[in-house]
Amino acid sequence: IPMTLIFTKCDKRKKRKNGGKRPEENVEDFQTLIAEFFQQAPPWIMTSSVTNLGRDEILLHIAQLRNYWQKH
Repeated sequence: IPMTLIFTKCDKRKKRKNGGKRPEENVEDFQTLIAEFFQQAPPWIMTSSVTNLGRDEILLHIAQLRNYWQKH
């Protein structure tokens, strides 16, 4: 089953005493955790509704998937 990971709220830092982790660090940590379950990591997109980060990437990805499934 094809899947794409969507990481939301990437404009925020994870709260911790030392200032928290950047969203990129959280994504890296998650990818490390799931690596043992996948031969090839699924595609992923970082998003934020506040900054519109990832909006265009999601729309492009959906269009590419739609085109792929229409042909197959």
